[in-house]
Amino acid sequence: MGKLALAAKITHVPSMYLSELDGPHKGCRDAAIEGHHEIGRRCRELGVDTLVIFDVHWLVNSGYHLNCAEHFEDDYTSNELPHFIKFLHYAHSGN
Repeated sequence: MGKLALAAKITHVPSMYLSELDGPHKGCRDAAIEGHHEIGRRCRELGVDTLVIFDVHWLVNSGYHLNCAEHFEDDYTSNELPHFIKFLHYAHSGN
């Protein structure tokens, strides 16, 4: 049995990909990308041979399924994809 060598809570938002492309978001996630490189460097330095990844999207789903209001109306901006889904107007009857 091995031992825990490193633990990290890190971002993996889609804008990291956009940050590497030419365009308006170029460089917007450079710090996060550099952080991923640093984690890789530390893992290699520690001789890590196995990674265990827990990918949790609780914030994306939190509070959106059952709100029990008479009416819902607002402009939605995604927590996870704000570069793609922003200011999306919605209006519908509640439950």
